[in-house]
Amino acid sequence: MTYSIRRFLVVNLLICITLTTTLTAIGNYILDQRDIQQHLDALLGQSGLAFEALIGENFDDNNLAHIQQELNEIPGIVRAFYSDADNKNLGLEDKFQFQVWSKEHKLLVHSANAPLEPLSKGKEGFSNSSIHDGTWRVFTINEPDTGSLIIVAERYNSRLELAHNIARDDLFIMFLIYPLLGLMIWLIIGKGLSPLNKIAEEVASRDRSNLHPVDFSSVPIEISVLVDDLNKLLARLQNAFEREKRFTADAAHELRTPLAALKSQAQLALKLEDPQERNAAIKKLIGIADRSTHIVQQLLTLSRVVPEEAHALSNVSTFNLRTLVVDEIADIVPKALEKNIEIELIAEEKNLPLQGQMTSISILVRNLLDNAIRYSPEQAQIWVRLRASEKSIILQVADNGPGVAPIHRKRIFERFYRVLGNKVHGTGLGLAIVQQIADLHQAQIVLTSTHEDTETGFCITLEFPKLRFNQKNS
Repeated sequence: MTYSIRRFLVVNLLICITLTTTLTAIGNYILDQRDIQQHLDALLGQSGLAFEALIGENFDDNNLAHIQQELNEIPGIVRAFYSDADNKNLGLEDKFQFQVWSKEHKLLVHSANAPLEPLSKGKEGFSNSSIHDGTWRVFTINEPDTGSLIIVAERYNSRLELAHNIARDDLFIMFLIYPLLGLMIWLIIGKGLSPLNKIAEEVASRDRSNLHPVDFSSVPIEISVLVDDLNKLLARLQNAFEREKRFTADAAHELRTPLAALKSQAQLALKLEDPQERNAAIKKLIGIADRSTHIVQQLLTLSRVVPEEAHALSNVSTFNLRTLVVDEIADIVPKALEKNIEIELIAEEKNLPLQGQMTSISILVRNLLDNAIRYSPEQAQIWVRLRASEKSIILQVADNGPGVAPIHRKRIFERFYRVLGNKVHGTGLGLAIVQQIADLHQAQIVLTSTHEDTETGFCITLEFPKLRFNQKNS
C-alpha cells in the first residue's frame, strides 16, 4: 500500500494545529475572563472615586436637580453617536449605572436607567448584587463626612458578552486564516520534498549504463544517507559490471591461444596414422585442456575476489589458520610429489586464530603453494612458517627455487605478468589473486629472497592484523 508523504504531513500537521489552537483558545478564554474582570474592576473603582471627587461635600437640591436633568438626557446623546448600522450597540448606556444615596437612605442622584432600589447593601468595596433584572458587579464608597453612599455598578452580562465577543473574534480569525495555513503548509512541505523528486527524475532519466554517483551536495541531511547508500549500491553495480567485462576480455584474451592450439592438435591427431604419435598428440590435447581449465578457474577466482572496504567484508569468521594451512598442504601434496618436492610446516603454536573470510584465505594459501610448486625445480623444498606477534599473525611461504629478481618483484602482482624466459606454464594470475585477498583483509605483503646471501629462492610474507573486523559481520 502506497501513500503520499505530503498528504500525510499536511493532514497530521493541520490536525495538530487544530488541536493546539483549540486548547489555546480555551486557555485564552479562561485567562481573558480573569484579566477582563480585573481590568473592569479597576475601571469601576476609578469611576466610583471620580464620582466622589465630582460630587464633593457641598451640594443642595437645586444642583442635584440640575445634575439629574443632565443625566436623564445622556441616553439620547449616546444614541446620536451611533449610525443605523450600529443599532446593536444602543444598549451600551444601560450596562453601566451609578447611584448616590444620602445617609437618610434617600436617592440623591442616579444614572438615567439605574434602578430606583439600592444596587448595594452598603458594604464598602467590590461586591456582587442581584436584583430583579439581573446580576451586577458593584463598587461602593461610604463618604465619611456627609454619610452619603456612592454606588457604581456594571451588569455581569456585559462582561460575559465582552469575553464571548473576544473569543468569537479569535475563532473567526482562526477559521479565516485556516485555508491559507493549509496552503502554506502544502507549499512548504512540497518545497521540502522537492529534492526527492529531483533525485527520482535524475535516476529515471539516466541511461541504463550510467552508474555514476548521484550528486547529493545540495540535498537535505535527512535524505543524504539514502542518497549515499544509493551511490554505494551504484558503485557496487559498476564494479560488478566492470568485473564481468574484465572477465570476458581476459577469458577471450587468454583462451584464444589454447583454443587455437587445441584445434591444431586435434587436426594433427586426425592426420596421424601411427597409434603412438596419435596418443602423444591426444596427451598434448589433454594438457592444453588442463591449462585452459586452470586459466578459467583462476579467472573466475579473480573475478570473485575484489578488494573492498574492510567493513564491507561479508562472511567474516574466526578460524585457526594453522588448521587451514595443514588442510591445504594435504590437498596439494600429490602435486608436489609429482616433482619430488618436500613441503615442511613450521608452526610453534597450535592455535593461531584469524578473523576473515575462511574461503578467501584458503584460496590465498592454495595459490601460494601452487605458485611455489610450479616455479620450483625437481626435488626442491618449500617451507611454510606460521607465527604470531603482539598485533598480527604472520604467514610465510618460501622455496629454494631460482627466485625472482628484485627488478621483477614490483610487477609480479600484475595480472598476466610473467617473467621473460620462464618456461613454466602459468596464467600470471596466481599472485594477483593473492594480492587482492591480502588487500581485502588489510594484510601487508613483503617479498624477499629465501637466501639473502646468494639471492636464491623466493619468500613471500603476509602479515594479517589479529583484530581487524567487527565480529557482528560474521
